[in-house]
Amino acid sequence: MRSAFFQQPLEYQIEVEGESWEQGEVVKGLLRVRNMSSEAVSVKTPQIILAHGLKKEIKEAAEVPWEVVGKQVATQEISLQAAGEQTFEWSFILPTDSPITDKQGGLYLLFGGKEVLTKGGRLNLQINLHPILQNFLQTFTTQFRFLEKYQKRKSEWTEIKLIPPESREFPNMDYVYCFLRIRDEQLEAHYRFKMSGLGRTGEKMTVTKKNRELEQSIPPENYLQPGGFPNRACFRENIDQALNIARPEVMF
Repeated sequence: MRSAFFQQPLEYQIEVEGESWEQGEVVKGLLRVRNMSSEAVSVKTPQIILAHGLKKEIKEAAEVPWEVVGKQVATQEISLQAAGEQTFEWSFILPTDSPITDKQGGLYLLFGGKEVLTKGGRLNLQINLHPILQNFLQTFTTQFRFLEKYQKRKSEWTEIKLIPPESREFPNMDYVYCFLRIRDEQLEAHYRFKMSGLGRTGEKMTVTKKNRELEQSIPPENYLQPGGFPNRACFRENIDQALNIARPEVMF
């Protein structure tokens, strides 16, 4: 991918290797600065910033409140001769719990001069869930037949909404929010089950709503097999344990 930003008399052009990335991967490429004038120009602090932004704020706000994830200054100051250019390599290691791309926003590469946060080029990146977490979710949907409705960023987590299958196993569960991340190599899962039931108000029977929650932290020696492959048996065991709090004690 590539994009360009013009700030007379300079052209900033960024090139990125790849089209999409997963949490924990490396995003890298080149930044080219070109002097479009017929005279020598001094260029101060050409830089690249990796930042999270919301689409609505990017579209409407005069100054976007970027959440900076990483920053690289290509050089402090260079002099470019007429029609001259210089190219710099750059790279960012995405955190394993970095924001994914969703309908509300995602990660952007901001590139340009020292005022890049307000005056510069922007290139949005497609960031997907960590492959280990993708396997965790596949276990949820294939082994337990839950339906995934969406994925989105929620604070420092990825929130996934899952709908239970129509069965006697989960008669009182409306849905579950599953919050996932890998942080400090630990696979962290936070479940929030939305439950419905019958309650009595005076002489009337009414539908009651309540939450049931559970947190898990799984170390890499459990969720990884030799060779770094995901341990689906571990995923199945932990998901099944979490689902126990949403199962009725007696099934008819």
